Amino acid sequence: MTRPSTSTSRTLALWACILTLGGVAVAWKFQRVELLSWLAGIGSFALAAVTLLVSRSDGSGTNHTFLARLGGKIRRVLLLAADGSTTVRATTGATIEDITVRGPAPPPVAPVLGESPTDSPAPARSAGVTGRDTSRPPAVEPPRAVTPATPPHHTHVPIRVVDGLVSRERQLARVLDGIRRNVNGTVTVLGAKGMGKTSFLSLLRTAIQREFPDVVLMPLQADMTAEPYGLSEAYRGEYGADATTIVSALLLEKSTQFLGDLAQALARQFAGFGIAVEATRGAANSITVNNTFTAKAWSRMSNASLELNVVGDSPIERIRQAQRRVDEAFIADWRVYLAGRRAVLVLDGFETLIDDAVGQWFVGLAARLPNTTVVLSLVPREFTEHGRRVLDPALVQELPRFTAAETHAYLAHHFGDRVGSRLTEVVYGFTGGHPYGTDLVVQFMRSHRDEALDPGRLRDLLSQLSHGDRQVDDLVRAVIRPERHPDIWRVAEVASLLNSFDVPMLVSILAGEELAAAPERVSEAVRRIERLGLLDPLPVAGRFRLHDFLRPPMSEAVREFQPDLWAHVHRQAAAYYYERIMSLESKTSTVYGSWFKYENVVWQMYETEWLSHSAQLADEREVVRTQFVVLFLQAFWWWGLYVNFSFCHQLLDSWQRAVRDDLDRDLLEELRRFHEHYSTGPDKPAGPHWIEVRHALRTVGQLCGVQSGWQDSRRSAETRQTRREAWLYLSIFTAHSYWYDGRFNEADATYRRLERELLELDDDWLLAWIYFEWAEVALGAGDLSFAAARCRQSSGRLRRLAEAGECESELLANVHRLLGDLYSETDRVTAAQQYGQAVKRAFVFHMPDDPLGPSVSGADEYTSQLYAEMTLRAVARVAEWQRDPRWDAIVAALIEPTAGEPTTIFVDLAADDGSVAARQQLADHLFPRGPRDEELYRRSGTFPDHWGDVVEQLDLDVTAELDRIDELSEGFADRSAG
Repeated sequence: MTRPSTSTSRTLALWACILTLGGVAVAWKFQRVELLSWLAGIGSFALAAVTLLVSRSDGSGTNHTFLARLGGKIRRVLLLAADGSTTVRATTGATIEDITVRGPAPPPVAPVLGESPTDSPAPARSAGVTGRDTSRPPAVEPPRAVTPATPPHHTHVPIRVVDGLVSRERQLARVLDGIRRNVNGTVTVLGAKGMGKTSFLSLLRTAIQREFPDVVLMPLQADMTAEPYGLSEAYRGEYGADATTIVSALLLEKSTQFLGDLAQALARQFAGFGIAVEATRGAANSITVNNTFTAKAWSRMSNASLELNVVGDSPIERIRQAQRRVDEAFIADWRVYLAGRRAVLVLDGFETLIDDAVGQWFVGLAARLPNTTVVLSLVPREFTEHGRRVLDPALVQELPRFTAAETHAYLAHHFGDRVGSRLTEVVYGFTGGHPYGTDLVVQFMRSHRDEALDPGRLRDLLSQLSHGDRQVDDLVRAVIRPERHPDIWRVAEVASLLNSFDVPMLVSILAGEELAAAPERVSEAVRRIERLGLLDPLPVAGRFRLHDFLRPPMSEAVREFQPDLWAHVHRQAAAYYYERIMSLESKTSTVYGSWFKYENVVWQMYETEWLSHSAQLADEREVVRTQFVVLFLQAFWWWGLYVNFSFCHQLLDSWQRAVRDDLDRDLLEELRRFHEHYSTGPDKPAGPHWIEVRHALRTVGQLCGVQSGWQDSRRSAETRQTRREAWLYLSIFTAHSYWYDGRFNEADATYRRLERELLELDDDWLLAWIYFEWAEVALGAGDLSFAAARCRQSSGRLRRLAEAGECESELLANVHRLLGDLYSETDRVTAAQQYGQAVKRAFVFHMPDDPLGPSVSGADEYTSQLYAEMTLRAVARVAEWQRDPRWDAIVAALIEPTAGEPTTIFVDLAADDGSVAARQQLADHLFPRGPRDEELYRRSGTFPDHWGDVVEQLDLDVTAELDRIDELSEGFADRSAG
C-alpha cells in the first residue's frame, strides 16, 4: 500500500480540527479547562491514531506527527513501531507528556568512528574531523540562556540513564564498534569542560567489561588520569626534534613515571621495563671526560690543571637513547603480558599532556602498542592546537550537547512522570543542552522542589540568574540556597579558592568562625556538597576539589564581590600549608638533615600550595617574591647545581601560574635566565653565559629590593630574615659566576662579604661549605697557602657540627680531596692518603640517614656519581706517579682508608688509548665497588648488604679525621709561609 496522499492527510486534519473545535465549544460552555484539555487531546490523538493505522501497512519508515495547540494536552501515547521519525510539538500553553516507544529497535549501524552524529546539525568539517569547526580553537562556554525554541526532533536511538548518567548510545556505539573491529590506534573523545568526558569514559569502561569480557582493560586502577604527568607550562609546545636537553630529560623522567604507574600492579610481568628504567637513571646528567674520569652533573671537580674534553654522544642523544630503551622494553613486556589478547587503554584528562613533550610521546607510543586500542579525552582547543597533527581524525568522537530527548530522559530519571515537554523545553532552552549545566539545573530544581516542576515558575526562577560566567555562580548559589544552608554555602565558597582540600584543612581555614568549632558540621557540609555532584574526589582518601567547571567562576565571584573573604581564605590557606611545612621540618634536629626536605614529595607539595596561596595576597607581593626567590635558590643549591632537579622546574611553573603583575613576570623571566645559563655538572667552563647568570642575579636582587643590602628597619623581624636569606643566596651564586669565569679576585671579594654575614648568623653548615668553595677559588688563583687556611676553617665548622652529632660525609670527601690536590706536588704519599679518605667518605655517603623519610636513603644517582668522581679522580692522579720510586707506599696509602688490597695488575695508565677504561679497571681493584644501576634507590638487597659489610671494616672516627685535616692544613700553610 502506498502512503496517504496529501488530500487524505488534509481530510484527516480537517476532521481533527472539527473534533477539537467541538471540544472547545463544550469546554467554553462548561468553563472547565481540564475538560478542554482532554477533548483537545482526543482530537489530536485521533489524528495521530488514524495516521498511524494508515501507515502501519506501509513497508517504508513512517513519520509520526503529534501537535497540541493552545490549551491542548497529549498524554500516554504509545507507539508500537520505531522504524520512522516522530515529531512531537506543543505550541504556547499546550502540554505533551508520557510519550513511549516500544517495539523492535532499528537495525544496528556500524558507522565509522568520528562520523557526524545525526542528532545535531553537522558543523563545518576540517580534514575529516567531525563535530564542531576545528579550524580555530572553539570557545569553552558555560551553560547559557538561549531563546526558548521548539526542541529538535526526537529520534529513536535508545536513550538510557545509567547510574545517573545519560548513556550517549550513539557515541558509545561508535567507539565500541572500533574496538569490535580491532582498531589499533588512538580514539579521541572530544568535549569542552563540563561536557561529560569523565562520565562517558566511565560508561565506556562498563560497556567494554560487559560486551568484551576477554579484553584487557587498562589501567587497572580506574581513577588513574593523565594530569600528574604533564610538564611545566613553560615547556608548552616544546616537543619533537626541536626539544631541548632539559625538555628531553624531563620527558624521560615523566614518561618512566607514567609507564611505571600504568604497570604498577603488574611489576612481575613488566620486569624488563623495570630493569630498563633502572639502567637509564642519570642518563640526563652523565658526561665522559677524556683522559680523566667519568662524571655526572652533580659531581665536583676543582683541580684546574686537569684538561677536560667531552667525548662520545651528546647529552641529549644519550637521553634519547635511554628513552628508546625504556619504550622498547615496555612495548616488549606489554606484548608478552597480553599474550595475544586485545587490550583497551582508557585515559582521562589528556588535555593536560597533549600540549607538551609527554603527551606527544605517549601518542607515538600508543600507536606502537600491539593489539591495543587507546581511548583519550581532550578538549577541542587542545586538539586543534596540538592533537590534530598526531591523532587520527577518523578516530575522533566528539561529545555534543544533550539533545532535547536526552535532556528529557535525564530529567525524567530524576523527577519521573512529572516531566513534560514544557518543562524539558525550559531546561533545554536555559542550558542549551550543556551536560554539567543540565545537572546543575536538576540540583536547582531539587532545591526548589515542587515549584520548580512547574514550567512557568521554573522559567521565572531561572530568569532571575545573572548572565555569562556569573550565571554559574548564581546557579550554584540557587542550588545550595545559602539562606537555608549557610554551612554548605560557606564551605563551597571557601572550596572554590582551594586547589584541593580535606575536612581538617577547612576547619583550620575557618578558624574563629562558629562553624569551625564543630568539625562534624564541616564534614557534613562536605558530604552534602559531594552528594550534589559539585565535588570531584581525589585519589588521596578524604581529599576533594570543586568541579573544574565550577571553580573558576565561583572563585572569580568571590574575588570581585568579597575581596576581604578572598584575601582571608588565601592568607589562612597559606598559613595552613606553612604550618605543615614547619611540622615536617621539625622531624629533624640537624642542620644537614633539614635539607633533605627538598627531596621529600610531601614537603614539595606543601611548598607549592603555600606559594600558590601566598601569591594571591596583593598587599604582600614584595614579601612573597622574596620568599619565592629564597625557596628557589635553596632548592637549586641543594641539587640543581649538579643535576636537572625537577622541583626547580615545578617551582617556576607554580610562579608562572601565580603571576599577577609586571614585576612578577620580570622575576620569572630573570630566574629562568639564571636557570638556563648556570652550567650544571662538574665542568663549568668560563664563557659569556656566566655574565648572563650574574646579570640575572643582579636584576632578581633589584626586584626583591635587596641588591644594595637586606637591612630595612621598617620591616618586621621575619621579613628582614627573609630578605637576608635572599641576599645571601644571591651573593653565593654571584660568587660562583665569578669563580667559574676565572675572575678570582671578584669571587674572593664576594666570599669576604658573605663571610661577615654568615659569621653573624653563625650558620656552621653554610660556613663549612663557603670556606671550602673559597679554598677552591684560592687553588684556582694559585694561592695554595690561602687555600689551606680555608680548608682549616671549613674543618673547624665541620667539627662543631660533629660535636652536635652531625657528620657531613659529602663535604668531608671534598675537603679530603682538596687537601690531596694541595699535597700532590710536595708529598705524594700524603696526597694519596687524602684521596683514599675522600673515597671512603664518598662510599659512606651512599646510604645517609634521611630524617624526613625512612631511616636511611638508598644509593641514588647523586651518591653513586660522587663516588665515581672520587675514585676516578684518585686513580687519575696516582696514574701520573706510577714511575715514582715510592709507588708501593703511594698505593698502600691510597687504599688504607677503605681497607683495600694492593692490586697485582699493572697497566700503562699514561697511554692515550683505553686510558679511561684502564683507570676504571684499576679503581675496581683498588676500592669497594659502587652500586650498579639496578641497585639504585634500594634500601635492602645486594648493595646495601655489601655496603654494610664494607662500612663495618672502616675507621669512621670523625674527630680523628678532622684532627688530621687541621694538621695538614696548618702544616701546608706553615710550609708555604716558610
